[in-house]
Amino acid sequence: MASLFNPVTPENPGYYVEKKITPIAANKILCAGGGSFLLGKALKLVGQKKIGSFIGSWALPLLVVGGYRKITDSLDAESNKGAM
Repeated sequence: MASLFNPVTPENPGYYVEKKITPIAANKILCAGGGSFLLGKALKLVGQKKIGSFIGSWALPLLVVGGYRKITDSLDAESNKGAM
């Protein structure tokens, strides 16, 4: 059970998620979240309420992941800057 909380081992649930989203830039994820929100709203206005709700529901998770990536990237840059 102790290895579940170790961030370095593959047994950690977030290990594979972090590996998958690492190559994607934070700005691209944030743009996808904003685009999802706008596209969902546009589809709802046109009358496609179900698909608009589905696409719009992806906005918040994408924005959260993009924000997390932005914060962690800036913290990593600051810690690397201090190490030099």
